[in-house]
Amino acid sequence: MEVKQTDSGLPAPEDKAIEIRLADIWTFLRRNRLWILAGFLVGFTVGAIYAFRKPNQYSSQVTVMPEVQAKGAGGLGNLGSLAGLAGINLEGLSASSDAIRPDLYPTVMQSVPFALHLLKQPVTERDQQKAISLQAFIEKHSSKSVLGLIGSWLSPSKEEGTGPRLSNPGVLALSKEQEEQVLYVQQVVSINYDKKTGIVTIGAILPDPVVAATVAQQALDYLTNYITGYRTEKAHKEVEFLNKQVNSARNRYQQAEISLSGFRDRNRNLFMNTAKIEEQRIQAEFLLAQELYNSLTKQLELAKIKVQEQTPVFKILNPAQVPLRKSKPSRTIIIIIAAVAGALLVIGIQLIRKQ
Repeated sequence: MEVKQTDSGLPAPEDKAIEIRLADIWTFLRRNRLWILAGFLVGFTVGAIYAFRKPNQYSSQVTVMPEVQAKGAGGLGNLGSLAGLAGINLEGLSASSDAIRPDLYPTVMQSVPFALHLLKQPVTERDQQKAISLQAFIEKHSSKSVLGLIGSWLSPSKEEGTGPRLSNPGVLALSKEQEEQVLYVQQVVSINYDKKTGIVTIGAILPDPVVAATVAQQALDYLTNYITGYRTEKAHKEVEFLNKQVNSARNRYQQAEISLSGFRDRNRNLFMNTAKIEEQRIQAEFLLAQELYNSLTKQLELAKIKVQEQTPVFKILNPAQVPLRKSKPSRTIIIIIAAVAGALLVIGIQLIRKQ
């Protein structure tokens, strides 16, 4: 490096730049080629060990098209006509939007109850015939991974407790191991909602292809059951209440009918006004019970139609398939990156030593 000095003996400000030539770089690399090669080989070896220790991951997806908006009474079609013939008025069933919008589905799928539900579901591995729970599957494969072995060495003793504990009503207490499993499920199960097309895609990435497809389908089943239960819960409670009321009204109606028939059988020839008044009273009770029974029966049928109307529809476009090829890891890329990183690390160390 050539440095020009001023009359005062100090270097000129414009000449502070360091000139690096290609020949200098080539000379540096040639002199340290053995160290660089050693770093490359070490990085290659470490990358290969890490890449081949990582288990294969298989991805499976299921694509569905949910019902975005519930239909009103005008959209019931044949159900509305049949209800009209039965004397049931459906004008009160106005159109309403979805109780849970599809853009809220990811929130449902990332909830703790969803993960706990999946952990209890049975899965069968590709090379096994006996079904085990997803929780047992996760524990089995996490113990085989490098991180699992390191974690077992660092913390060999696990916390006691096999299931979640409810300390208070509505409060869920999880152990550290269960919390890690919940986080694992939330990472391997994904959901994507396309606002333009309205299509929902649910995916699962797991070390076994059959388990990945099974978990994707189980996640879809949980979502459909959750949305259906949420939208129809109130209507189902109404049906249950009306069923009890209809049974009570039927018993009352039958008792009034028996009382009226028995009174008329005992008093075929009515001459006394008191007997006529008693018959009118029993007949009024009979007509009231009959009207109440008919009214509640119509309301019950209307509530059943409402349940059917509010039940959402999920049309499966692509069912969950067992993947034939792994989705990750890309072992070649991992090895190349590790080898290049090892060589660059050696070059950096040699540059620091030369200074």
